[in-house]
Amino acid sequence: ETFTRYVMGAVKSLPWCDTPLHLETKSIQERLAAVNRAGYLTINSQPRVNAAPSDDPMFGWGGPGGHVYQKAYVECFVSPENLKRIIEKCNKMKHVQYHAVDVNGNSYSNCGKGTTAVTWGSFPNKEILQPTIVDTDSFMAWKDEAFSLWLSMWASLYHDESAAHALIHQIRDSFFLVSIVDNNFVNGDIWDAFDVDVTTASAAGP
Repeated sequence: ETFTRYVMGAVKSLPWCDTPLHLETKSIQERLAAVNRAGYLTINSQPRVNAAPSDDPMFGWGGPGGHVYQKAYVECFVSPENLKRIIEKCNKMKHVQYHAVDVNGNSYSNCGKGTTAVTWGSFPNKEILQPTIVDTDSFMAWKDEAFSLWLSMWASLYHDESAAHALIHQIRDSFFLVSIVDNNFVNGDIWDAFDVDVTTASAAGP
């Protein structure tokens, strides 16, 4: 519920997200909420964008006269059961890649160790700019901090004998951190990777 309230703007931060959601996330807000309600606890995401003007009020960045692009991306904590569903779905989606790892380093992936640009821009008289990338090494390095925040920033708020403290430990010890990228930034649908009916959510977002 806390994760859902964060993506809807009712909660301003999480241990992994110390600021409110970016404006661009408004375009996928309802879909994120549906995914979180189903137990896919998102901590980072972005919508797909195909050649939006660089001065677009929601997606734009960089200098004038350019166009910006994004691959849809979701990072979340999931139970082993939900990870199995993600893997089954992604294996049927030729454009979607995933990395998953638990606190002990057990990992699953359907792609190699290359680097993938998930945000880039084309501007007059400039080389292609790639401000955001994802790669296996960075993801594996981040996982230690990501899992530690369950305890240092959340479980520490509760008494050691409380049900909340026990639940947070259980999630940290059993869930997987998952990164999903849909490489089809033109007409892909990353939400197909989740075993969730998002058709009732807002259809306005990419």
